[in-house]
Amino acid sequence: MLSNTHTVYYADNNNMHLLEDESVHLVVTSPPYVTTEFKKGQAFEYDLFLDAFSSVCSSLFKVLVPGGRFALNVADVITKYRYKDSSLMARAPLGSDLLQVAQNSGFRFLERYIWDKGYTRNFGGPLLGSFPFPLTVYNNNYFEYIYILYKPGKRTVKQSVRKSSEFSLEEWRIWTQQWWRVESITEKFDYHRAVFPIEIPYRIIRMYSYVGDTILDPYLGSGATMIASYLTNRSSIGFEIESCDDIVKHRIEYEKKYHHLSGFKYKTITI
Repeated sequence: MLSNTHTVYYADNNNMHLLEDESVHLVVTSPPYVTTEFKKGQAFEYDLFLDAFSSVCSSLFKVLVPGGRFALNVADVITKYRYKDSSLMARAPLGSDLLQVAQNSGFRFLERYIWDKGYTRNFGGPLLGSFPFPLTVYNNNYFEYIYILYKPGKRTVKQSVRKSSEFSLEEWRIWTQQWWRVESITEKFDYHRAVFPIEIPYRIIRMYSYVGDTILDPYLGSGATMIASYLTNRSSIGFEIESCDDIVKHRIEYEKKYHHLSGFKYKTITI
């Protein structure tokens, strides 16, 4: 295991200016979805969310090296708060909207995977819409997009680094399938509403970065990207708007049952 570093900033990700320009090699993240709950009087500032994400993308573009990759995990949502002139629940194309925001920030679209999360949590429901009558019927969407983007430019690394970063033919055969069947694990946790399986960032990091690279997650959450970075001999940086030490520690304890994490350490910086 290489001597890599892992740093968590307990700060809004608008503080990414603290990082040096072109100091990050890969971004792996899943923004917090605006809402999938339906509560009377609940605000739903969809356009403001897109504006905020645009600012994040501009910062990511600055800190990424030329040729660096940006993996964006996102799902569409069904909501009745998208349009002010209608109370009908409708699907908001959050995935394609965020993809367009990223492209408007200078990133270019490289590839796309579909994360099949398994038909477990929503089996037999929820019965949204007009069931059992026609006209307003929704599918039980249990998949998410993983968009791979890149910053224009070309990376050059030593052949020894490329060699140490290679993956097997069997891994290639599985990882390059359009659909990634990785079971959701959110239901196993009661301290975070959207827990990333380690397998997702693990694959992305192995496929789109080199050993020794620095991986950034501007929405740290439970720390899955950071843990996957450690397991793949990469350094990592994460931003989270408030202290999530307890959440990250819970996640590390859980992952110790499946991965060797006895030497894993990270430092925190509060701003």
